[in-house]
Amino acid sequence: MSRKTENRLEDIADAAVACFTGMGIKRTQMVDIARAAHVSAGTLYLYVTSKEALFHLAILRVCDRPIGKLTLPLANPGVAKTAAVVTARIDEVAILPSLRNALKPDTQPDVTRLAAIGGELYDILHDARRAIWLLDRCGPEIPELDRLHAEAIRGRYRDDLAAVALKVAGGTGEPSPDLRLAARLANESIAFASMHRFRESPAHAIGGLSETQARAVATQSFTAILMATANRDQAGL
Repeated sequence: MSRKTENRLEDIADAAVACFTGMGIKRTQMVDIARAAHVSAGTLYLYVTSKEALFHLAILRVCDRPIGKLTLPLANPGVAKTAAVVTARIDEVAILPSLRNALKPDTQPDVTRLAAIGGELYDILHDARRAIWLLDRCGPEIPELDRLHAEAIRGRYRDDLAAVALKVAGGTGEPSPDLRLAARLANESIAFASMHRFRESPAHAIGGLSETQARAVATQSFTAILMATANRDQAGL
């Protein structure tokens, strides 16, 4: 593949990511992506055979898979292979060493360690934000991806975070439903600060906030949400 061809394929992939993230799969048309990539519809078909192939290309792009050696025009590989790309990427990046260590039976984590877990989660979500935005928008249209999104991304850390917060508060046993909900809310606070705030309109955006400040505030909120519920549970309230 020539460098010119590879550059154009990258432009098409980025256009596909933007269009699918903005409009979803059903509403997005080939002409929309061609227009966004500044190519003709005829040129687009030299690179991909269908809208489904374009979506697979978008998934490859947000999952940091190389696209320079793809056989063109790219054919639709099927939903299973597209989901496999997402699964492989999740397995590569969705690892929180602090969380894994805090869950060890012989470890007694403290609030500082819980905050470190929040910081690691922030970094993962921030780096993966394009992929998550794409799945947020398009997942409901593809059951296999929607299930993967719910189980491997949104619900991945909830119960483990609740278990760690319980340990920090000095408790034992299984986390309460309240604490599991708090863990989900804590996740959402990190998710908003690390990625979703970038998609707000200028009228709603928070100005003058550095990435370091956002990470610190999100981590503080994450820890406070978890510990407020964990301490309340231990007090029997």
